[in-house]
Amino acid sequence: MRSIIISTLLTLVLLTASGCSQKTKNIAQSENNRYDMTSYHTGNLRAKSEGHGLNSGFLKQLKDEFSRQGLTLTHETYAEGPAGHISYSYFIHGHPGHYIIAHAFSSEQQRVKEMQEMYSNLEGQGNTHRKASNAAVIHARSNTALVYASQGQKKGPYTSKVERIFHHLLGQ
Repeated sequence: MRSIIISTLLTLVLLTASGCSQKTKNIAQSENNRYDMTSYHTGNLRAKSEGHGLNSGFLKQLKDEFSRQGLTLTHETYAEGPAGHISYSYFIHGHPGHYIIAHAFSSEQQRVKEMQEMYSNLEGQGNTHRKASNAAVIHARSNTALVYASQGQKKGPYTSKVERIFHHLLGQ
């Protein structure tokens, strides 16, 4: 009888330890999926299949328009802001000195407030094209803001193309 109890306890301990290591493994995999954008892509597919996914349509237009202009967007990443906005970042032709950020806010008021905080030297609060004196090209409309930065220079090699693309995308 005693050996049955010990055997049962030993089996229970092994199963518990095995379950804990599997739980740790699942947590690590979940975190890894967040960093390599697997969760983002899975969420977008789910949103599209359910008829949601407003950002995914706009991001596809953004990528398509850049591609039509001969500019390749690479190194896609995204970040969620503390107030619920999402920012999507891309390098142009894989170069980290030339990048695009697409900000999606929950409202126009949130966009105006947070863009002023992020790019404090903006002029005005309207919905039209704006350039910041920190060498970023910024277009904003409604709850969306598009930013192009080029190695801290006032004008980068892609400035004119990016301005046309931004104007086209936000004009729709």
